[in-house]
Amino acid sequence: MRVRRGNYANLDQMLLDLQANIQYPASQKLRGLLVKAFAEVITEESKEPGVKLNRLLNKAVYLLCWIKRYLGQLFQNWKLPDVGCFIYMGGCRDGNEALFMRYLARIPVDVLILCPNLNTRCCLKDSLLYEINHQTSMVLDKFPEQDGRLRIGTSAYHAERELDTLLYQDSGMFRDQQFARADTIMLQTMDREIKILWNNELRFRPNFSTVDGIVNLPVIFAKMSGVKDRDVDNYWISIKQLITPETLVVNGAPFLTAAMPNPVKMYATEFFKNGKLRKNKIKSHPGYQYSFLREEMQEHILNKLEMLIEQKLIKGTFENGMEYTIVSVALNLPKEAVRLLQQFDFTKKNPKLIYIMTTETLMSIEDAVYTAFLNLLGFDVLFFVPTGYNIENHFNKKLLEEHQIGEYVYDLEVPNWDAVPVTARRSWRDIIFKRG
Repeated sequence: MRVRRGNYANLDQMLLDLQANIQYPASQKLRGLLVKAFAEVITEESKEPGVKLNRLLNKAVYLLCWIKRYLGQLFQNWKLPDVGCFIYMGGCRDGNEALFMRYLARIPVDVLILCPNLNTRCCLKDSLLYEINHQTSMVLDKFPEQDGRLRIGTSAYHAERELDTLLYQDSGMFRDQQFARADTIMLQTMDREIKILWNNELRFRPNFSTVDGIVNLPVIFAKMSGVKDRDVDNYWISIKQLITPETLVVNGAPFLTAAMPNPVKMYATEFFKNGKLRKNKIKSHPGYQYSFLREEMQEHILNKLEMLIEQKLIKGTFENGMEYTIVSVALNLPKEAVRLLQQFDFTKKNPKLIYIMTTETLMSIEDAVYTAFLNLLGFDVLFFVPTGYNIENHFNKKLLEEHQIGEYVYDLEVPNWDAVPVTARRSWRDIIFKRG
């Protein structure tokens, strides 16, 4: 809505000029009422402490936009003693909406504000307001057209919501799946700290926080190079100790390759077009793989996919079509990873990936996408590379925190993990002389 305005020295000058935006040629009497009400509510606003003329002008322009938007509907074919009716669902969320309600109450319009949800407060305060309060609350997303869409909460339900607010708001306690959004923070640690942090809930890790409904997740993205004391048996045991129910294990490279079947690959150019990830297109497409996941996790996955592309973490992004490879890998994760994401609670234990490379065969570009993407989603990703070989060729910058834990050892064979003990066996001589 276009509103004509200028620069004003005082309130009277501003009101005199702005009222020209209110026009109703069919009735000068009605226009007089509209202008009078406009001047009245803006003058009342000017009496609020700390309100400057420039801010008052912004409020007045906002109000004029609302007036222009609804004037024709409220007063179509108007004549005395007709009175329009304005029903507002949900209550006023800010001062500008409240200002418009106060304005409507001063012209020939009946105003009915419905606030069925007692947990949502209406900020409107006015001497003309007649307020009726009831004890029962009901959640309504929009004005109902049929009774079948109504939802009403019991007393116990609302008591639980109030208890939630007391227990879980800024208290350090969290209910299950309390948060829908999260960002990751890369933890820089000593190698010995990884074992300590690995099985901790995220909320107990350093730098965990929640800000404006977004969780900051401290995650591990690290490479362990070499074998401590060349003790291969203890090396495998140390890895076995990190394999938890939330851990995926890749025993050798490559894990994913371009030659593997990928039903998303044929749609990648539809899903990413003109430099933008088309989220709505993806979610409505029959080839979309994650429609069964909870809605919050679907949004989390798509947001992090967008971030992975925009930050150009993978070499070749926006250069040789690498973004399409990224899309096809990210939207076709292995079933085991998807299940871990479905149960992932941002305040509890996070899912993990251990990737072991013992030979000169290193991970593929698809593996680089896979590991970087999982880490953005909140996975701890830990590479064990006894050879110490460089595995970051596909990353655009140094992402991994590397720890040199011992001498380089070559041509190791990954054992059957079921046969590897969780603790090392120690002889009586080891115990007496405290070796190992």
